[in-house]
Amino acid sequence: MIFKTFHSKRAAPWVALGLSGGLLGGAWIFQYGFGYLPCTMCYWQRHAHKAVLGIAALWLILRAVGVEAAEILRWALVLALLVSFGYAAWHVGVEFGWLEAPATCTAGGSLTLPECPADDPLCFLDKSIKPPACSEAVWHFLGLSMAGWNAALSLIGAVWIATSRER
Repeated sequence: MIFKTFHSKRAAPWVALGLSGGLLGGAWIFQYGFGYLPCTMCYWQRHAHKAVLGIAALWLILRAVGVEAAEILRWALVLALLVSFGYAAWHVGVEFGWLEAPATCTAGGSLTLPECPADDPLCFLDKSIKPPACSEAVWHFLGLSMAGWNAALSLIGAVWIATSRER
């Protein structure tokens, strides 16, 4: 019974908010909490999740004021999640050397932020930041990189929302 309720069009924007919010929040925790710098393709995947969050929030706001736009917004969510899946799958292909990386991803390298004096805590903003190469997966869990997890979860979310029904 809970599964059927959760797999409904009514729950679809909440599922999208939880999924994309969790993936985006996790990416920020890895970046700001653990120091894993994102590459260019990682940022592209984040933008797709920001779109998902915006569409899902719009759906909830419109529903709250009595405007029913479920079908078009449901398919917009599916499209945004498929864009995220596409970017993430491409990123996985680049990590494994199966696909060519965009020219903006070839820089590679590590970044060490300089020590800043107490009177200028943001001194590092004047320095150029060299993100890691897109072909370097900096973290794996159960054999999947962050891009791999994003691809899998984005595809599952897109299929879940696309197959949701009226309850």
